[in-house]
Amino acid sequence: MEEDTEYLKLPLEDRCVHKLWKARLNGYEECTKYFPKITDERSPEFNKFAPLMKKFVTDSNAVAQEKALDAVLAFVENAHVASRTAGDCTSGVVQKCLAAPKRGTQEKALEIILMYCEIEKYEIVQEELMKGFSQKNPKVVAGCVRALTTALREFGPKVISPKPLMKQVHTLLEDRDKNVREEGKKLVIEMYRWIRQALKPQMSSLKPVQVQELEAEFEKLGGEKVVQTRFLRSQQELKAKIEAQADGDDDEDEEEEEETPQIDPFDLMDPVEAKKWQERKEAVELLHPLTQNIKLEAGDYHDLMKVLKKMIAKDTNVMIVAQAGHCVAGLARGLKKKFSPFAQLFTETILEKFKEKKVNVVSAMREAIDAVYQTTTLEAIQEIVSTALTNKNPQVKAETTAFLARSLCYCTPAILNKKMLKVITADLLRGLNESDPTVRDNSCEALGVALRVVGEKQMMVSIADVDNLKMQKIREASEKAEIKVKISAPKAKKAAPSKREAHVAEAAASGPRKVVRGGATAGRGSKGGGGGGGGGRGPPVEECKEAEISIEEALEKATEVLPEDVVNGLTDSNWKARLTAVESFTETVRMMDCSEIPTQALVRVLAQKPGFKDNNFQVLKLRLEALKHLAENSDFTRRSGEVCIQDLVEKLGDPKNGPLCGEVLLAMAEAAKLQWVGPEVMTRAFEQKSPKVQEVALKWLSDAITEFGFVLQPKALISDIKKALGHTNPGVRTAGVSLCGTIYLYMGATLRVFFEDEKAALLQQIDTEFERLNGTSPPAATRGINRDGSTDNDGEDDDVDSGQAVINVQDLVPRTNVRNEALVKVSNIISEAKFIKGDISELPTVLAARMNDMNKNLALEALRITASLAVALGPHCKPHTRNIVPGMLAALGDSKQNIRQQAMSTLNSWVEQAGVKETIDGEVFADALKSGSPFLKAELFLWMAEKLKDAPTKGINKEELHACTQYLFMALEDRNADVRKGANEAVMPFMIHLGYEGMLKHTSRVKPSSKNTVMQALEKAKPNLPAKPQPKQKVSTSGGGPPTRGGAQGGGGACSGGKGTPTGKKTLRAPSATRMGSAAGRKDSEDVDTSPLLQVNNLKQQRASDEQRLRVLRWDFSTPRAEFITQLKDQMTTAGMNRQLVSNMFHQDFKFHIKAIDALNEDLTSNLPACIANLDLILKWLTIRFFDTNPSVIIKAMDYLQQVFQLVSEDEYHLLDTEANGFLPFLVTKFGDPKDSIRGPARNIAKLICNIYPASKVSPYMLEGLKAKNARQRAECLEAIGNLIEVYGMPVCQPSPGVALKEIAKQIADRDNSVRNAALNGLVQVYFREGEKVFKLVGNVRFTYFMNKDMSLLEERIKRAAKNRPVIKKPPVEPEVPTVRGGGAASGRLNRVIPTPAQPAPAIVRDRESSAGGDQSSLIKRLRNQHQSTNPATPFKIDYGLIEKLLENDNTDRPQYNIEEIPDMASILNYKPVCPTPASKLTRPGFSSVPRPLSSASPIESEGAAHAINMVISQVGTPDANTVITALSQLDEVLQSEERCYELAPHIDQLLIVATLQYRLVLNTKMANPNVNKEECIKIYRSLTNCLMMIFNNKQLGTKATRDVLRDVVHVLIHILLDPRLTQLEDGPQIIRAINVLVVRIVEKAQFTHVFSALLKLLHESVSSGGGCKFTELVMKCNWKVIRILPSRTNDLDLDQILFDVHNFLVAYPVNTWSERPSDTPLRTIKTVIHTLCKVYGTTILSHFSKIDNAHGSELHKYLTKALKKPKTEDDGGIGDSNRLAAAQVSNDSAESGKSPKRLSKTAHNTLSEIFRKIGSKENTKENYIERGLKRVEMERQAEVKMTSNPASESGSNSGPLASIQVPDTTNFNMNDLVDQFKSIAARAGFDNTYIDTAVKDICSTEKEAKGDISEYIKGLPSEYNVEQTMDRYGSHDQ
Repeated sequence: MEEDTEYLKLPLEDRCVHKLWKARLNGYEECTKYFPKITDERSPEFNKFAPLMKKFVTDSNAVAQEKALDAVLAFVENAHVASRTAGDCTSGVVQKCLAAPKRGTQEKALEIILMYCEIEKYEIVQEELMKGFSQKNPKVVAGCVRALTTALREFGPKVISPKPLMKQVHTLLEDRDKNVREEGKKLVIEMYRWIRQALKPQMSSLKPVQVQELEAEFEKLGGEKVVQTRFLRSQQELKAKIEAQADGDDDEDEEEEEETPQIDPFDLMDPVEAKKWQERKEAVELLHPLTQNIKLEAGDYHDLMKVLKKMIAKDTNVMIVAQAGHCVAGLARGLKKKFSPFAQLFTETILEKFKEKKVNVVSAMREAIDAVYQTTTLEAIQEIVSTALTNKNPQVKAETTAFLARSLCYCTPAILNKKMLKVITADLLRGLNESDPTVRDNSCEALGVALRVVGEKQMMVSIADVDNLKMQKIREASEKAEIKVKISAPKAKKAAPSKREAHVAEAAASGPRKVVRGGATAGRGSKGGGGGGGGGRGPPVEECKEAEISIEEALEKATEVLPEDVVNGLTDSNWKARLTAVESFTETVRMMDCSEIPTQALVRVLAQKPGFKDNNFQVLKLRLEALKHLAENSDFTRRSGEVCIQDLVEKLGDPKNGPLCGEVLLAMAEAAKLQWVGPEVMTRAFEQKSPKVQEVALKWLSDAITEFGFVLQPKALISDIKKALGHTNPGVRTAGVSLCGTIYLYMGATLRVFFEDEKAALLQQIDTEFERLNGTSPPAATRGINRDGSTDNDGEDDDVDSGQAVINVQDLVPRTNVRNEALVKVSNIISEAKFIKGDISELPTVLAARMNDMNKNLALEALRITASLAVALGPHCKPHTRNIVPGMLAALGDSKQNIRQQAMSTLNSWVEQAGVKETIDGEVFADALKSGSPFLKAELFLWMAEKLKDAPTKGINKEELHACTQYLFMALEDRNADVRKGANEAVMPFMIHLGYEGMLKHTSRVKPSSKNTVMQALEKAKPNLPAKPQPKQKVSTSGGGPPTRGGAQGGGGACSGGKGTPTGKKTLRAPSATRMGSAAGRKDSEDVDTSPLLQVNNLKQQRASDEQRLRVLRWDFSTPRAEFITQLKDQMTTAGMNRQLVSNMFHQDFKFHIKAIDALNEDLTSNLPACIANLDLILKWLTIRFFDTNPSVIIKAMDYLQQVFQLVSEDEYHLLDTEANGFLPFLVTKFGDPKDSIRGPARNIAKLICNIYPASKVSPYMLEGLKAKNARQRAECLEAIGNLIEVYGMPVCQPSPGVALKEIAKQIADRDNSVRNAALNGLVQVYFREGEKVFKLVGNVRFTYFMNKDMSLLEERIKRAAKNRPVIKKPPVEPEVPTVRGGGAASGRLNRVIPTPAQPAPAIVRDRESSAGGDQSSLIKRLRNQHQSTNPATPFKIDYGLIEKLLENDNTDRPQYNIEEIPDMASILNYKPVCPTPASKLTRPGFSSVPRPLSSASPIESEGAAHAINMVISQVGTPDANTVITALSQLDEVLQSEERCYELAPHIDQLLIVATLQYRLVLNTKMANPNVNKEECIKIYRSLTNCLMMIFNNKQLGTKATRDVLRDVVHVLIHILLDPRLTQLEDGPQIIRAINVLVVRIVEKAQFTHVFSALLKLLHESVSSGGGCKFTELVMKCNWKVIRILPSRTNDLDLDQILFDVHNFLVAYPVNTWSERPSDTPLRTIKTVIHTLCKVYGTTILSHFSKIDNAHGSELHKYLTKALKKPKTEDDGGIGDSNRLAAAQVSNDSAESGKSPKRLSKTAHNTLSEIFRKIGSKENTKENYIERGLKRVEMERQAEVKMTSNPASESGSNSGPLASIQVPDTTNFNMNDLVDQFKSIAARAGFDNTYIDTAVKDICSTEKEAKGDISEYIKGLPSEYNVEQTMDRYGSHDQ
């Protein structure tokens, strides 16, 4: 038994829910006794049991249940909170008690029901009992009916409403259960007792038998008087009155009868519409006279208006429609302004009805619309009228314009303002171009009336483009117009505007139209998105499995199924071409099988710019139709929808294609699920500024729900509806109400709960919509069913309603009772506990949410509980401040005053316990002020002003106040007076804590228009600012006192004791020790780490080495993982950092992170070496802090970093690469932080880093930051790059200016305005330094990175910036120069040195004066130098002409070279004159390099020179020959002018590109076409070549050509040289000769680095195509020419680039692979380049590998090292035989620039004698030199014979002087000439001719033996003398 009675020890509430029924029974009995004893009905004791009431009535034990009902009855009678349990408790009674087997249980249940009715909850009781009618158990139904009958009998019809019961009577009387029918019959009889005859009309639906039985029962009642026997709590006075009069007389009885409630039968009726038109006609005719009164009384006309609107819109009888129109007109005239709520409703309906052709209907509608307009304004109906003007029906347009004309007669200029006039005229101007003449005439009439109203001055701005004929009609209409209102200042008619005025009007008219068009389509750049349509709405949509493809992949896939012209035509600038392409696209796709369609690729191709934003409506329509077909007939997924859904939403408001966009979206919803499409549409619609888009989107969603069923998440939809209801546009609000009505069909009346907080007018509209739809069942879903792969309802069955059944509406309804019960429980716990520990889990967060509950009573209760909680927690409430204070602040902004008062009281209670410092922390107040209401701002500023006045200056978190300051300044100009007052009160308290200077810093963010107000407020508060020096002095003195307290107050101690105290480390440890607080004081002394925070060590290099060798993790991650944190912590421990500091660094609480930063900050100034030694660890730890969500930590870190980098910069420290790699990428991410207090310091840190780290290494991190999705980060990175370029110049653009600037140029097309501006500003900085070269650096402007719009933006920005161009200062020297780059000072790049030869061979670059006299200028050395520079690919020979020039007299004049004539090609390529630099024409006195205005004869004006040149250059690329020649002649005219030719400088690349295209067009197309006249091709070749020749003759213009452009030019020119068709033409050889000259001129005159690199690139490409061809040979000869002139052009050479090109060649074609090739001449050419560079630059060449990765391991590096280390011999100077020819050529050039002496020195004389002796010896002559030379001559002759027989050349014509440059004319070869040359040389040198005579005799004898035929002699030579063996023997460097 002890176990059975154990429950008696439990509390009463626990016994009531015990698992033993006896325990519950005991609890119920105790409750029955206990409840009546509680005297206070609001006692908290009742709150304990309120949640248990439903469990009481649903007890499973019958005995216990009966006792439980007694307890419930006692609870309902005595508890105030019982009303909250009415719904749940009545529901339980219905389910478990009314049909209980025990009679007592039923009676007690009935008593409970009646008691709930008595406490005013009769509506809930009646609703729950009527729900019981649908129970399957007939006993439950009978019990519910019986309970309603009893309640009606006792309380009467005013409490239990008969109207909803009448709808259920028919069902009850026909129920199959007899008891239900009997109880139903009793219910009807009881209703009759009360309402009598009013009931009989409602019985028409019953069967006659049932009616007969009921009437018999009614007769039995007779005249029985009915009296209310039970009364509500609010009717107790009536009850006492009736009891007092119970014994009264008959008069009193009569009074009681009079008091018996009388029911109006009309209240019980449902509206019924007549079925026959005659009845409706009669009703309208009866109504018509009543509406014709002059004035009608105000009343509720809503029902009448609904009927009339429906008649006008939908009635098929035209007479009824006309009569209804007359009635509407009468009502509008009678009600006047009281009709305005219905005006928009009828305006839309009537304008739509104008499509009716019956005259009587149209006239009635005109009368109605004119009367309706008098009750409203033009602005209110403007959108409706605009929509009607876009109707497809011309009659609707005509009548609408006529109505608009009549309406404008009632307007004044004030009504028809500029905004309204612009919209109306735009609509009417479209009507002027309609095909229907009536529409055109009416539009002219309306425009004429508007002209009469506003006057010609304002009107002409909008109609300036109208043609004269229409303008005349408009003027005539204006003269005839009759204005119905008085205009105060009528506009006088003016004459036709002058040309000047018309021009101004046209410009003004075109401007606003562009603005309107842009505003209508541009999306709102808000960061939050559109609200309710967020991504998480509806049932979860599975992730799309289809991978996203790039546009390049899409184009590739599209070209597989579409013709190429179709794909290109989709983006054509001509709309007709786009129209044709889209039509072809659609036809092609329709013929394809569904499974073969690459949907995503086609959608992406279709969406290419202009895509679905196409300005031409016809093209856009076809695009939309094609997209719709793809959505309906292919595998259309979300991935395809993401491409186009944004553009489709923007076009929803398009009057022409908007409906089609809606259809496309529906098709997409059917393919990709409405659960995804619907929310996306709403999100993007609410991002648009156009209310039309939002209105149409809401209507579209309403239709979509009707067609697909209710498959979306209701909560998200309700959020969208609330946004729509709060919109300022009435159309959007109306659409929101309509969508609300659609959802009502699925959710029922419960939906209204969500809109109870809306305004009364909106609630009235919503209730009207609900009443209209009441009783209407939701339509069956017609879409989204059984669509394989992409259905909305993927269930197993085909039930249409299956998608709707999953929505549990009740789960969405806010459960007030549940939340209230929870709050009551919490309140009871707090009141009982009195004091609570700090661990209260998630309670603060939940309470904060309840403080803003929709139910204001719950919000009040939550605030009260929070106040009690603060007292109970005491100081333990501090940790929960950040979670709970936001709720209080939000409650301060509530519209209810009692809520605000309680919130303020709660906030004060919390501050008393937690303190002001902890409360004002974490930017909670800043966030509240940012998005708060005016109530919140007014209350909060006053509260802060009060608290901050008395708070100690060090007791407030200043970061929070800094964050609030900007909102304080904004509030000073708030529209709300209370907000302004509160803000002014708070200025002084803010200034007390922040100081005047601190607040003054924030004024930089204030708008210029507001700055004056802010400064006045600051200046006003400044004189009243209390003085603060005394506290500071106390702190400083205390800091200098006891060492244990030094530095305890911020950084003061460190500053004061750092210098004077000898024990520096002691003062450093003091801050960290004191910051540990009381907890640290309780520790034993041995547990406290007293070591310095940071120690000086040499471990940084080891850490860097470990990371580089991947022994540890490389510091690179997207989010810090645990292994990185562990590694850093271990490294810090190894480095000997203070244990307490490390513990704080890695603590979970952000406050400890702040302590760590403060400690490091205090330790910084006095322990800088230790900070530098551990800087990499500190930077890595701070990068982890960058990922914290708490801004206070990041702001502290930023401040610390600024101090660190400032100090290490002053210490001249250089940042290591590992430190930069581990820090800079993370710093760049903070450029995109939303808080300016973080972005600003991040920018400053980046600038400071440039003082200790090369800016050229910083910029790549900024470029990497451009890849981020964060637009703010991209903009900041671009700004940083622009600043770097401005300060440090172009070297910061890495890896090269071209690559870097191309990345910047790409950002000009960014959607974000700040990114575009930053990119443009950066390019402007480049322009300031490089001029027009910026266009070359960013690449091919016209074809690659820029569209025309982007190009125009850049040009405009440069033009604007050039006016205020700053003075470019010399870039500062970067902190360290890791590498020395090649090139000269003229190259314009930093870190370059002028190369100097490493060996004593300066004759190449020596001046002429220094080369005169002495051994150094001897002939032998010149020959040796020539030997060293000889091109290895050229056959070995002696250049006699060169030897003669070396021996020329010094005083002989230098041969003059006329650059205008075309000399012999051999002399051009083999002879390089070094002319003295003449005085430039540009530098002569009186001539300015700035382009002057052109002469009047020139077609180009100075202002439009650039534009004119662009036009002419574009004509050069046209296929028409005459156009090309004309354009080139114009360019020639400019080039011939010394003053005008420099206008072409910025356009050289552009001109060369177009010329290359024209060359290729002629070569590949026109020359191959037999129908084209070849004379035309010759003319084009001649004109192009002449133009390019003139360009490269001009030094200033020729050097403007870039490398890639030069490569293309030379490439096409060589192909022309090799064209065999050209040699067959009459003038072909002349063209070939001219092009040869042009190639040479390019090599000589172009910028040397560019042309050298271009030729190396060409050689590289030609070898890749196989090598050995004629093209490769010509390219090599061009390279040889460059090698010859290289020594004289070193100042113009970028050595890094050339070495990079050579390196690429050797990487692509290693030396060991050339043995398999037919010829290794290209490799030997490259080797010659290398040896020439070694000779010129010496050992300095090894420092020019900046562009080569891993240069030390490359083949180039090995070859250079080998060449430099190889000792120079007397013969060749240290270079191999393979390079002798190139060396000889180089020496040749050098020798020409010097003067030769007449006589040689003794040494030179002896050496030359030895040469001639060998030449003259018989053995050597016959077997070595002569025979080999003759053999080579013969082989070259044979090669020429082969070329002559080849179609590539013509006999007797020079097919390419480049190709035959080294081949002597062996046809006229004469041995006597050779002998004469040798004798002449020997005579000049003073030698005897004996050796030569001997050699001649031998040769002549050989000629005789060969019968005078040289060729026969060559044939007879041994095979060992072939050319290949000779080249191997004399050309290979390795040998």
